[in-house]
Amino acid sequence: MKKFLLAAVIAIAPAAAPAAAFAQDLSGSWAILGSFDSMGIKYNVTCTLTQDSAGKLAGPCKGPAGEALTAAGAVTGTSVELGYDTTYQGAPVHLDYKGDVQTDGSLKGTIDTGGPQGTFTATKQ
Repeated sequence: MKKFLLAAVIAIAPAAAPAAAFAQDLSGSWAILGSFDSMGIKYNVTCTLTQDSAGKLAGPCKGPAGEALTAAGAVTGTSVELGYDTTYQGAPVHLDYKGDVQTDGSLKGTIDTGGPQGTFTATKQ
């Protein structure tokens, strides 16, 4: 009986591993709501992302003031990383978004600027 159970586990395990490692396709238009609560800042960005077969994300974004931004990142399983360069009060800043795909398909996580930390949510349009 133990040999049968072990054989069943081995037979199932290889089939399950690739499916778990496969990243969701996040290609499409995303509305991102960013928030830096400690500074009283909330903003919206819209990105049109394309995901390649390796999970890399890239695409143009439209910033809060309508400015053109270029985003790049990656998807690994349900983890998402995305970043772009912008300016805040005339100073250059790089925003790194790190989060996870939620059960409803939205994204949720943190924003790192190398200084203040924020949070974000994103929904596919």
